[in-house]
Amino acid sequence: MASKFLVARRKIGNTIFVAFCWIGAAVALTFLALILLSLITKGLGGIDSKIFTMDTPAPGSPGGLRNAIMGSITMCAMAMVMALTVGVLAGTWLAEYAGQSLYGKVVRFVNDVLLSAPSILIGLFVYTILVAPFHSFSGIAGSVALALLAVPVVTRTTEDVMNLQPSALRESGVALGSPLASTIRRILWRASSTGILTGGLLAFARISGETGPLLFTALNNQFFSR
Repeated sequence: MASKFLVARRKIGNTIFVAFCWIGAAVALTFLALILLSLITKGLGGIDSKIFTMDTPAPGSPGGLRNAIMGSITMCAMAMVMALTVGVLAGTWLAEYAGQSLYGKVVRFVNDVLLSAPSILIGLFVYTILVAPFHSFSGIAGSVALALLAVPVVTRTTEDVMNLQPSALRESGVALGSPLASTIRRILWRASSTGILTGGLLAFARISGETGPLLFTALNNQFFSR
């Protein structure tokens, strides 16, 4: 009798919990749908050719976002070039050369700290070294700030992907008389290319929406180039 009562109570509790989850999901999806509906109905009316063909106007003047869009694309592209170069090399060194050495552990620790570093602090740091001494904001300073945010992501992803590669790949290169550097470049990097590309996409996704660091480095500009 007691077991039947316990089973019934558990079924009632499970039903209540599942119903609560469905209600919570429905409420969240409803508000999300309302936000998307408002965005579409009010946003589509403001999209025209001027947005992509005219630069940022002065207050009260007609204009578009051509320079802002191109500036964002340029800074993100420059940042990713720097981040992929440094991050892939750093991740490869950590996976293939550093091992469990003290120096390697310190580098990993610093990289982990940078992974969670507030972007606003990165912006202040770059402002101190690239903006204040030259008394001018610039897209290069903005790219460096974004690159510092992307490098830890690429480094960690590259190291993890390289560590996942089987030892047989390294042994095959050694058996053919290939130096470790050549084995890494011709075998391991090719085998890890998909994972490294994923790390690059994750890093790009992180920096493409950043605005805080750019307030201290690139700021804004109403012209197409500076």
